[in-house]
Amino acid sequence: MKMKNIAFLLLIFNSICSFAQIYEKYPEKQDDYYGGNVGFYKDFHNVLLERKMKPCENKNEFYSLKIVVYPDKTIKYVKDEDSVNVANNKCTFDLARSVIKYMNRWKPAVVEGKEVSAITSFMIIPDDLFDNYKEGYDAMNTLKMPEYEGGINNFRKKVFQTIDLSRFKYDQEFRLTVTFVIDKEGKMTDVRLVQSSGLKEFDDMIVKNISRIKNKWTPAKIHDNPVIYKFNLPLTFRIN
Repeated sequence: MKMKNIAFLLLIFNSICSFAQIYEKYPEKQDDYYGGNVGFYKDFHNVLLERKMKPCENKNEFYSLKIVVYPDKTIKYVKDEDSVNVANNKCTFDLARSVIKYMNRWKPAVVEGKEVSAITSFMIIPDDLFDNYKEGYDAMNTLKMPEYEGGINNFRKKVFQTIDLSRFKYDQEFRLTVTFVIDKEGKMTDVRLVQSSGLKEFDDMIVKNISRIKNKWTPAKIHDNPVIYKFNLPLTFRIN
């Protein structure tokens, strides 16, 4: 095979590999859209007007749209496994997918100096984006975060109280990020580790014990309506 053909195949292979890994979220302080959230919602509002789209009849509808932004600035929808949520917010779901295809000012995530594929999300509240839209709007400013009794530091304290580190030995500090969902009733569900410690037994113990914490949360709210919220909790361990 000629060298130029080999080089061409390697170029294709490298391009495929660059798209193969998809990061679960954007690095901190990196925008996923030019102008950040404010720029995104302004463009979203403008598309609604330009395309003469119709608002949803149910003014309380909202939907968290998840997409992958690729290095070439194209996007792809992330399938929502919660069919009930989609059905309950069908108008917003359809509206978001219709609008997003006309938006093109995406900013790929950058890791170690290279543009990569990463998942991002936007809370779409149609009633805020038609006639009620105001310059500088950011849906995140309407979100009231979930609250744990006594505050997040009290929850962290509960977490460390439930974890028995005596059975494990590490000679260095390591960090984990736990994710979990706070549902509309304030119940914690779907506890997972974003990254592994490298020891399955330890990972399983972390997830199992955190799942046992029964105190309820005050759910997140948008315009005083309870919403499902996915929480990220960074944890740092030092075992001697």
